[in-house]
Amino acid sequence: MQPETFIIVNPTAGDGLAQKRWKNFETDLKNNQIPYHAVITEYRNHATEFISEAVSSGYTRFGVFSGDGTLNEVLQGIFKEDHVKSDDLKLIFFPAGSSCDFEKKFKHKRSWIDRIQAEDSIAIDIFKVECKDFSGKQISRYIINNSSIGIISLANEKFNSVSGFTKKIKQMSVDAGAVICGLKAITQFKPFQAEMLIDKVKIPMQYLSNTTIFKTAYFGGDMSYGVDTVQDDGLLSVVWLEGTSRLGLAALMPSLFTGTVLNKKLAHFRTCREFELHTEDSVILETDGENIGTPPLKYTILPKALQVII
Repeated sequence: MQPETFIIVNPTAGDGLAQKRWKNFETDLKNNQIPYHAVITEYRNHATEFISEAVSSGYTRFGVFSGDGTLNEVLQGIFKEDHVKSDDLKLIFFPAGSSCDFEKKFKHKRSWIDRIQAEDSIAIDIFKVECKDFSGKQISRYIINNSSIGIISLANEKFNSVSGFTKKIKQMSVDAGAVICGLKAITQFKPFQAEMLIDKVKIPMQYLSNTTIFKTAYFGGDMSYGVDTVQDDGLLSVVWLEGTSRLGLAALMPSLFTGTVLNKKLAHFRTCREFELHTEDSVILETDGENIGTPPLKYTILPKALQVII
């Protein structure tokens, strides 16, 4: 008999569209007589609490019916000291949010019903950032997709807090919502001065518009760095954009949607196993679509750390 899957559902994902999607999927689960236990998140970090309790109770199969933010919360509950709490643990993602960048990692994907019935899994890399939270406390956070510092994290803050007409536009088109939020962020942004270390090799202090560390090249809908990331190569991808004017940032936006931004002189790309960023300027850190803190930052890769069913 197939083991029961513990499913965490965030009904507010996709600006509330996930609630209807869950009702339809739950009907499919019942029609196919698939054993599951579902819980509904009600507040931020609720998914972390749910998953921690479920792991302690002996569950090993977990479904996450949400967007990337809730998926990130789940990571925090299944890892301890850079290792999963159970070697038998397998994770299944059901993309019900707005962007769902995690889903874009993989070219060959099963239907949701086929995923939850599957037994085979693959091991993928995740990574960790050490930083300060907004109160100044030192914290660490596990990441499955990407993390940005600069204009993208500012745009992300606006993307996650849209209301009114912009919210309706975002529900109809994630890309359109991302463009609106990006342009709003550009009007308020100024480059920050930072020093970077890539595998302990120092990159001289310079002005930056953004730095992104990632295992998923996609972000904010269909924007992409155009990098074909490998999910089990033990490497981080890093792209940084030199400091430029607001007009210069606006001019870069089309190349993010076409995946050609690395053709621009302002853009730089490297791979590494460890990345650090230090700055005295005020800048926000974003991880998997959620703003969590501020620099100094240190990223490290955790090779093949998580088993997922795709």
